[in-house]
Amino acid sequence: MRRAGIGAVWRTTAVRLAALFTLLFSLLLGAGLTAVYIGTIGVVDRQTDATLDAEVRALSERFASGGLSQLVRAIEDRSGRDALADNVYLLVTGSRRRIAGNLSGWPVVEPGAASPEGWISFPVSKRDGAEVKDRQVRALVFDLPQGYRLLVGRDSEDQLEFRRRFFSVVIWVALGTVALGLVSGLFLGRRVLARVERVAEAGERIAAGNLDRRVPVSGRGDEFDRLADAVNAMLDRIEALMQGTRVATDSISHDVRRPLTRVRAELELALRRDLDGEQAQAAMGRALGELDRAVGILNALLNIARAEAGVAGSAWADVDLAQIAGDAAELYQPIAEERGVTLTLDLATPAQTRGEVQLLAQAVANLIDNALKYAPAGTGAVTIATGPGPSLTVSDNGPGIPPEARDTVTERFVRLDAARGGEGSGLGLSLVRAVLRMHGGTLTLEDAQPGLRATITLPPHP
Repeated sequence: MRRAGIGAVWRTTAVRLAALFTLLFSLLLGAGLTAVYIGTIGVVDRQTDATLDAEVRALSERFASGGLSQLVRAIEDRSGRDALADNVYLLVTGSRRRIAGNLSGWPVVEPGAASPEGWISFPVSKRDGAEVKDRQVRALVFDLPQGYRLLVGRDSEDQLEFRRRFFSVVIWVALGTVALGLVSGLFLGRRVLARVERVAEAGERIAAGNLDRRVPVSGRGDEFDRLADAVNAMLDRIEALMQGTRVATDSISHDVRRPLTRVRAELELALRRDLDGEQAQAAMGRALGELDRAVGILNALLNIARAEAGVAGSAWADVDLAQIAGDAAELYQPIAEERGVTLTLDLATPAQTRGEVQLLAQAVANLIDNALKYAPAGTGAVTIATGPGPSLTVSDNGPGIPPEARDTVTERFVRLDAARGGEGSGLGLSLVRAVLRMHGGTLTLEDAQPGLRATITLPPHP
C-alpha cells in the first residue's frame, strides 16, 4: 500500500475538523483565561488603586484640617521604620524640593508612563541584604493648595511578576493547545487516510477484475467498519450475480441450444427424406414444439430479470390471490385430469394484496405446474389454499424436496434431476422467488409428509 504524503494528510477531513476544534477550543480557552485575569489580577490592581486613592484623600484632608505640619507628621508616620516597606510617600514644594517621605527626590517618569488622572509608574532601587534590586512602583500624584505636590505609591513588582508569569503560562498553554490539536489532527488524518487508502486499493483491485477482493475490516465496529461491511455485502451480492450470470449463460447455451438443435435435426431430416403430408406435418409439429420450449425458456428469463429489476409491466393494482389461484387452477384442470391428479381448491379465505397482476399470476401458475408435474400420475393430489397474511399454499403428495436442497432449488437452472435431460428448465421457482422479492413477499418450502408444501406470503393490502 502506498504511504500517504503529508499534503494528502493535510487535506483530509480529520485534519480539518481537528484544526476547527483546535480553533474553537483556543477561543474558549482565551475567553476563560481572560475571565481568570479579570477575576484575579484585575481585582488586585483595582484594589491597589482604590487603596492608594483613599490614602491620598486621607492625607489631603489632613492637610486641609491641620496644615502642612500635620501632613508632614502623617507622612513621616506612614513612611517610617514601622511602616510597610512597599508603601512610597513623597511631599514636595512647587519647585520639587523634598519636604517629607521615603523617596530622595521626585521620580523620573518615562513618556507614556503617566495618565491624565495622575497615575504614574517609575522604577526605584531597593536594597535586599547585600543586593540592590530595581522595583517598579505605581503611584498617584495629587496637587495640594499653595503649590505642594503629594505622591503616594506602592511597590507593584510582585503584581507585575505575577502578570508576566500569567501571560507566559497563557502563551505556553495556547501554543501547547495548538500543537496538540495539530499533531492529533495529523495523527488522526494519517490513520483515516491509511484506512481510506486500503479501501481505495481494494476498489482498484476489484475494478481490475479481482472480484474476490474485499474491503478490510478492523474489527473495532466504528463507522469505517460499518461502511466496509456494507460495501463487502454489496460486493458479495455483485459476485453472486456475476456467478449467476455465468451459470445462466452456460445454462442458456445448453438448454436453448438443445431444442434448437432438435429443430435443426427435424428440418434436415424433412429435407433429406421424401416425406408425405402427414410425416411432414409431424416433423413440423415436433420442430414447433422445440421452438416453443426455447421461447419459453427465454420468456421465463426475461420475466425473472424484469421481476428482479422491479420493473412492472403494468400499473400495480389491487390483487386477490384467491381469484388468481382460481383462474390458474381452471387452466391447469385439464392437465390434472389427463395425469389422473386430483386438484382441490380451498379459496374461501380472503387474500387481498397489491402488486403486478401478470407477474403474480405467473408465479402462482409456476407453483401449480410444479405440483402437477411431480405429483404421482393416477394417485396424485394437489391442494391450493389461501390463508391469512395474505398467503397462498400449493401442496402435493410427490417426492418433495430434501431440506438441504431447499435453499438452492430457487436458483436459476437448478433441477433436482441428476441428468439435465429431465423435464423442465429449472426456472419455475426462480421466477417465483424473483416476483415475491419484487413485491416484498417470501417463499417457504416445507415437507407435506409426503410431498412438498410451497407457501407464498405477501404484504397485506394497505
